Amino acid sequence: MTPALLGNLSVSLALAFSLLGLALALLAYFQGDGRFLRGARTLVPLAFLGALAAFLALEWALLTHDFSLAYVARNHSTKDPLWVTLVTPWAALEGSLLLWGLLQTLYTLLASKKALDPWRASLVLAVLYGIQVFFFGVMATIASPFEILASPPQDGVGPNPLLQNHWMMAVHPVLMYLGFVGLSVPYAYAVAAMAVRRYQTWVEETRWWTLVAWGFLTAGKVAGMWWSYEVLGWGGYWAWDPVENASFVPWLLATAFLHTALVQQTRGGFKAWNFAFVTLAFAATVLGTFLTRSGVLQSVHAFAEGPVGPAFLGFFLLATGLGLGLLSRVSREVRDAAAFRPFSREGALLLGAFFFAGWALVVVLGTFYPLLVEAFAGAKVSVGAPFFNQLSAPLGAGILLLMGVGPLLPWRRAREEALRNLYLLLGVLVLGTLLGLLRGYTPGASLALGLFLYNLAAVLLLAREGVLGRVRAGLSPWGFLENRRRVGSLVVHFAVALMGLAIAFSQTYRLESEKTLYRGEAWEVAGLRLTFQGVRALDEGRRFAVEALLKTDRFGEVRPRLHFYPQMNAPLPAPKVVYTPGNDYYFLLMDFDREKGEWASVRLILTPLVFWMWVAGGLMVLGTLYSLWPAGRPKEVKGVSPA
Repeated sequence: MTPALLGNLSVSLALAFSLLGLALALLAYFQGDGRFLRGARTLVPLAFLGALAAFLALEWALLTHDFSLAYVARNHSTKDPLWVTLVTPWAALEGSLLLWGLLQTLYTLLASKKALDPWRASLVLAVLYGIQVFFFGVMATIASPFEILASPPQDGVGPNPLLQNHWMMAVHPVLMYLGFVGLSVPYAYAVAAMAVRRYQTWVEETRWWTLVAWGFLTAGKVAGMWWSYEVLGWGGYWAWDPVENASFVPWLLATAFLHTALVQQTRGGFKAWNFAFVTLAFAATVLGTFLTRSGVLQSVHAFAEGPVGPAFLGFFLLATGLGLGLLSRVSREVRDAAAFRPFSREGALLLGAFFFAGWALVVVLGTFYPLLVEAFAGAKVSVGAPFFNQLSAPLGAGILLLMGVGPLLPWRRAREEALRNLYLLLGVLVLGTLLGLLRGYTPGASLALGLFLYNLAAVLLLAREGVLGRVRAGLSPWGFLENRRRVGSLVVHFAVALMGLAIAFSQTYRLESEKTLYRGEAWEVAGLRLTFQGVRALDEGRRFAVEALLKTDRFGEVRPRLHFYPQMNAPLPAPKVVYTPGNDYYFLLMDFDREKGEWASVRLILTPLVFWMWVAGGLMVLGTLYSLWPAGRPKEVKGVSPA
């Protein structure tokens, strides 16, 4: 059996099992017959095996250089190293859809193991099966990874050089898709809850799924920022590119949901907001995938004329319409019965969620405005980084301000102790900002320093409260660490504040200098002395590389490179980055003497605190993992209530 035959057969089977599972799940809901539900659950692993077989068939075709497949011919070359070959399945549209389908069946398999009442279980499966039907249906019709060429070439061109220029290609896309697909489970739970009018328990039941998806999205975004920083050669990590924006919106909306969900779990409020945020977060993942993979970013007309664009648009509208349509039907039933005080924990959480949602709206408007103008007026306009930065800075500052005080406020209304803590935090904020101004920092950087110290103080106060509460109860203070949700959230909040500080300083105090050096010439710049020792050429098979040999007085020899790929007219930079806690030293080879190698143009970019961005990203992921980690059995203490 050829890879093409196995792949097409496997996609067809996955689609057939998903269709049959969808029908059985709907019958189970409308007929109330448990046999239909058992049948739908039986088909879940079969659909997963079909998707897995299709994915392995594509890998098989790539590893055996089967250029009879159009996907292999367009995205693979016999010169590709093994790791590039293994990650090529998600290097283009059709393979990315296959990866999404595989991960979707995996999440459906895991979700089907959770115990729910028959009506909600059947609807959760129906929604997840419906998503599978869409993706496998697209692969079986208009975007097949196993399309066969009538005249296969002897070799292919390989994937886009940007996708094979760094090993992060093996990590970042998979993390993003795990986050995107993971949001389908909370969406399915929300649809089921609204359909059967069970408005409370679904939030607690989906907390684990939402945190998993949020953790993957966070890891994926940080990995993508680092990949951009290491590869693109511009010395930055975020450009407000439409592809970046498309994946940022689901993260913002999922973050908003995690905060309002806490209010519903604790106080029973904000039910309508939770349904809305979950629906929009999942819909945004579909929109983000569509923007990334359909070609709409290059031209609105490509979106209208291409085979995938209309299908994704229809699915986006269907997913959004289903969730918001059900919400409108039950809106009176989920409306908050009692008013809440703004100066309370629930007030701070809702306001914070509004900040996240408002930020998402700003990103969506800024991303789509040029496309809409081109579609309706035929003019080309651009919305650049200044627009996003001017609106994102106050939104980010507002989030950091609420993040510190919100967890310290009690439910319902503020008490005297909370007011004392608030005055203390505001004092830290003012002193930290003044400290920055006295050190000569800009007002923005000074405020970022003040907000970081303010949030650090809030984390310490919350940890102190938890420890003292256990001491007063006669328990070990170290037992505070067993409260995984609270400790994990403290770690994440600290990491977000640290990242805010690093972003503010790296954007404000970046220095850049460039010089053409001749062999043996020294250059003193930014407290660093470097000497150009020549260039070296390397033939690496799939590409040709040229590296500059630079001897520094602090870091030894550094070798920034230029990579030349056959399918590209211009070289790709491969900078050498030296990370330090204070500043990053970013060395770039810009040009060189192609005849004798006697000179080279070198650029040095000095950026403060970028190192701490990656530390903060790691802490956010670790805090999420700690929150998700199963807690041990609570120890019984005589005379102490478990509550």
